[in-house]
Amino acid sequence: MTINEIEARTGLDRGTVRYYEQEGLIKPAREQNGYRNYSEDNLEKLLKIKLLRSLNFSVDDIRAMDLDASDFQQRLRARARSLEAKQEDLEDAKRVIRQMIDGGERYETLNAGLYLTALRDGTPALTAPEEVAAPADSPPEPEQAGPWRRYFARSLDWYLLSLLYIFVTMGLMGVDYRSSSFWGDVLFTVLLMALTVLVEPLFLCTLGATPGKLLLGMRVLNENGQKLSYTDAFGRTLGVLFCGEGLHVPIVSLWRLIRSRKDASDGYALPWEGGSTVYLRDRRGWRPYVCAGCFVLGFVLVLGIAFRFYLPPNRGELTPEELAENVNTYSTRVLDANRWVLEPDGTWRDTFVPDPHTVYLFLNDFTPAPVELTVENGVVTGLSWRQTAESYSLSVLSDSFSAYVRALTLSLAGADRSQGLFRMNTLEDMASRAGSNGLTTAYGPWQIDCTVSSEETAKPDVTRFTLELTVVRAD
Repeated sequence: MTINEIEARTGLDRGTVRYYEQEGLIKPAREQNGYRNYSEDNLEKLLKIKLLRSLNFSVDDIRAMDLDASDFQQRLRARARSLEAKQEDLEDAKRVIRQMIDGGERYETLNAGLYLTALRDGTPALTAPEEVAAPADSPPEPEQAGPWRRYFARSLDWYLLSLLYIFVTMGLMGVDYRSSSFWGDVLFTVLLMALTVLVEPLFLCTLGATPGKLLLGMRVLNENGQKLSYTDAFGRTLGVLFCGEGLHVPIVSLWRLIRSRKDASDGYALPWEGGSTVYLRDRRGWRPYVCAGCFVLGFVLVLGIAFRFYLPPNRGELTPEELAENVNTYSTRVLDANRWVLEPDGTWRDTFVPDPHTVYLFLNDFTPAPVELTVENGVVTGLSWRQTAESYSLSVLSDSFSAYVRALTLSLAGADRSQGLFRMNTLEDMASRAGSNGLTTAYGPWQIDCTVSSEETAKPDVTRFTLELTVVRAD
């Protein structure tokens, strides 16, 4: 029978049933899929445990009786004497408390010695001899964490790992941590899964929990109540990625999450547990607020890194040297196009050195035209760029056109201090389409105009396309 049937027939919650299983009092069979199958003997044993626990027998007492039940009657008599002694203790305590109430005692002036004497004189031994060796109360039975709490903990782990990756790549290494393309998103996800496989088992075998589970008050322990070994933790992490999250493949991941939640709610063993259980240590009210704070701080951190990464290194009024540095930095970081380097005089320097022993396929031979700079008092107040290229289709040239329009436009107009990152993202989006659609817009004090024209050539099916870009201060 399933855990749901056991709960219904015994009145015990699944956390208590799992606790008794962990203590070795019951041993349900395991099916091939890992699910527990409780027998009628297990049911009878749980009912027997429930009765004995209600009679104040400890878990240790019940385990001892499992090993040797020959002294069961003797244990019953000892328990009866213990309960009678406790009842006498309670009566004596009630008598002394009533005296303290009638006497109007206050805590600050309480004569403890007087009442201890009164309690001792009318009281037999407070604890039966057999209770000294074996305390009646066993450790509190741990509660298992619910599926939603576990889901939020794993989401927080993924979020924190993403922040770490972004901080290292964008903040320290100065490279774009992901691409806007589909394959860029796939690569980002694969790298994060690889980091999860490396990092998570270390947390589980040393701390007994991941950062997300620690913040939400959970621990992952094996059947003996101990932290997992590295091998078990590694297998558990792989199982979660494959069976629990479907390797983050969109539709598969959603289906696996729904299925795993249903199995957890029905009391089935999840494929990756392998004898481990996620226990809830406490439900302190401050934990959700700390997690929410982590999300907010992480967002602020990413925003700060993005400002540092995407905004030009030189801002405000620019000299020709600073503008060239902006263009070259932007081309390398964001466009991943660093073959042509802009010089302060507006010319481009080709850094590509072909290897005479290498055959290059699909080599981009696009050669950018010089940039005309308008300089007043050593400060760049405008630029113009006129690029002509021949092709059978504008779509073939639009990527190259757009790359240089974005680099030149954002390096000059995007350096204006009155504009922020969000406005710059809007400008970048418009500039990325200017290579094929053109652009006319104002960005703070700057006027940006980009036009694309075409004319037929003497070559059949070949068109000459001309892109003209001007960025000037409008004030």
